[in-house]
Order: sequence, then structure tokens, then C-alpha cells
Amino acid sequence: MIGPLALLGVSSGVLVAAALVFYWRTRSLRPVSRPYGYAVVVATIAMGATYLCMAVADMSGIGTDFIRFIGYTVMWAALLPVVCAVAGADRRLTLLLVTVVVGRLWVTLGSWFLEGALAMIATLGTFGALGGGLYLLFGPISRAARTLPAERALLFTKLKYLLVLGWCGLVVTGLLSGSLTLADDFVGQLIVIYVEAILLLGFGGMVLRSSAALEQTASSTGLLSFDTELGDADTPESTEHVDHAD
Repeated sequence: MIGPLALLGVSSGVLVAAALVFYWRTRSLRPVSRPYGYAVVVATIAMGATYLCMAVADMSGIGTDFIRFIGYTVMWAALLPVVCAVAGADRRLTLLLVTVVVGRLWVTLGSWFLEGALAMIATLGTFGALGGGLYLLFGPISRAARTLPAERALLFTKLKYLLVLGWCGLVVTGLLSGSLTLADDFVGQLIVIYVEAILLLGFGGMVLRSSAALEQTASSTGLLSFDTELGDADTPESTEHVDHAD
């Protein structure tokens, strides 16, 4: 049977390899669309590096939870702006969604070290943050996406439901293996890695295969600036700037 260290090592290798494939695919996109691909690469390589660091920490007898949650923070901080940009959400909604999702992560970690009423409050806070994230995604962010072109709207819908799958899977697994201790470390880790792999590989595949949607997004909503008006994006000066950024 594969052990925890081997599981982490194999998972790290798979995600690093996937990140390289995503990078290669990103380089084939038009320059204006590449930031979205690079965000996927950052998220994937971050979790690949996280698994490697967790394996080293485990061999050294050091706890791995903190390392994993740092990786989660980088992953969500890279992926969520892509979803919001595709939806046409503004800067405020994007930052709010990132804050809610990342905040839920650290509340979850904190709940594992609490007992009694405090643990229950933290657990309820986790579900509250999850509900807040779902409200933002299906409420104001989805409303912002109502007038999108067909290709862009389809990509947003796919990413939206993939995020829900990832959120719910990670929250439930965290409760089972952390707060409620209903699953041992290996089983919990296996399930978490499975959910993360589906999330990252699915997200990368959907985004990088949707070149038309990315070009539509780049022409109206910037990934890094979150501007809603980028009418000069196709000017020679703007194109030159993007080319130099690569």
C-alpha cells in the first residue's frame, strides 16, 4: 500500500508536470490572454511545491497543516481573480470573494486547535464563510455575468460549479479529518489531494481551452487591474506593454 510520503511525492510530481503543461499551453495563447494562464500555472505549481514541502516536513517530524494552508492561500488568491475577471466582476467583489475564501481557510485551521464551545463557534464560522462565498458567487458575481457573450458565459458557469465542488469537498474533508476526527490522516489526505487535483486540473483545462472567452475577457476586464473599461487594450502602445510584460 502506498504510504503518506509516497502519496505526497507522487502528487507533487503530477502537479508540477501539470503546471509545465499549463505553462506550455499558456505560451501558445495571444499575449493579452496569457495572464489568465499564468494564474493557473501559479496555483498549480504552488500546490505541487506545497506537497513537496509537506513530504520534507513529515520526514522531519514537523506538522504539515500550516504548510498546506499557505499553499491553499496562494492557490485561491491566483484562481479566484480569474473567475471574477471572466464574470466581469469589479475589484470590490473580487477582493471580497478572495477575503471570504481565504479567511474561511484559516478559520478552519484554527478550529482544529480549539475545543468545546470555541471549536463549535469556529466550525460554524467555517460554514458561515462558505455560505458567504456561495452567496457572492451565485449572487452579485453571477448577476455581473448575465450580459456576457456565449463563450465567456459558458466558461464562467463551468468554473463556478467547479469552485463549488472544490469548496464543499475541502470543507467536508477538513471537518471529517480535523474537527470531527472521523477519518485517519492518510484517508483524509488522500481525499483532499483527490479533490485538489480535480479542482486544479479541471480549472486549468477549462481556462486554457477557452481562448475565445479569454480574449473577450481581456478586452473588457483586466486580471490584475480589475478595470471594467479597457477600451485601449488593443492599441499599439497597450500591445507593446503586454509583450514586454512577458
